[in-house]
Amino acid sequence: MKYEIKPSSIEGLGVFALTELKKNEFICPYLGEEMTWTEFKNRYGNYKDNCLNTYPMRRIWRIIVAKEEPYKSDNVVNYINEGDTANVVLKNKSLYTLRSIEVGEELLLNYPKDYKRNWIV
Repeated sequence: MKYEIKPSSIEGLGVFALTELKKNEFICPYLGEEMTWTEFKNRYGNYKDNCLNTYPMRRIWRIIVAKEEPYKSDNVVNYINEGDTANVVLKNKSLYTLRSIEVGEELLLNYPKDYKRNWIV
């Protein structure tokens, strides 16, 4: 196991490195149900109001959704907080490191600009 989920000083739970991670290292896939944007809208409504736990793939007009079980709990990416300086990135339906990450360091993403953040209470 490369990571653990535990309380974060940033927000709620976070994902922390259990081993040293190298730059461009694969961490995990983004788990969820892949669907079209139309299917997403029919099931959940407007994306901007329901973007939590999703991975939009705009270039191919599909989206991966991790809003329901088992994906909601099993998707490690759902627990990654946003930070001032991201050290991981989502690409090709998976999570990769942007730089070397030390043991105990929290994994952080830069969320898309259109990601609605007002769900945080």
